[in-house]
Amino acid sequence: MNIFLKLKHWQIFFIWIVGTIQMFIFIKSDFWFLSFGLYIGLFLGWIYSIGKVLNKSVESNNGMKIWWILYLISLIPFGLNARDMLTQSYDRIDSWIIAIAGIIGLVAISKIVLFSAKTLKRAESKTEHKTTDLILEIFLIYFFTIGVWILQPRLNKLIAKK
Repeated sequence: MNIFLKLKHWQIFFIWIVGTIQMFIFIKSDFWFLSFGLYIGLFLGWIYSIGKVLNKSVESNNGMKIWWILYLISLIPFGLNARDMLTQSYDRIDSWIIAIAGIIGLVAISKIVLFSAKTLKRAESKTEHKTTDLILEIFLIYFFTIGVWILQPRLNKLIAKK
């Protein structure tokens, strides 16, 4: 996962754009699940590498695995529902399943982004921070298309120091 932190910001953005294009091309084919997985994997791999590579504590990394698993499981109904809507299929998933998956996914991604933002800030300043000190990093991680241009040069400097 170290490769995501070594790439330049424009390279990550380019990979993400290519992933978006391939997802829209293959979403109606038999390869839709692989395509959706690659698209989400590019985005989530970047966030995962921030928390995993920059964090020295093994215990907190193990605790985050549970949130990652919950988040990935919560994406399955959304992927199935998105494909059904695009192919105009009548095999829709019940809305209560989507609602529960959405709540679980929102809580899980919030914990993951908060953990990654704390890890980034701790790696830069070597001190602990409150959540209110991390607002900019949280915003930039959530909004990947903007955040990669600002956070990736900072991540490149941290990796170069290691």
